[in-house]
Amino acid sequence: MDELDPITMYELCFPGALFGETEVTCPHCDELLTVDVVDPMGQDSFQCCECGGNFDVDWGEGTVSWV
Repeated sequence: MDELDPITMYELCFPGALFGETEVTCPHCDELLTVDVVDPMGQDSFQCCECGGNFDVDWGEGTVSWV
């Protein structure tokens, strides 16, 4: 993967924008999860498949918060 490729840079700036999914670490158990991204500048809620904990992701700000 070429880090300077415009498509790669876009995906790094907006996770999931091109491929529709990205990886997020669960804030409860630190499990690495692959999640779907509907709107790369919006917010989504998820439930961890390992611990069952709920969390929100703000893609625009790049934050993960506990629920």
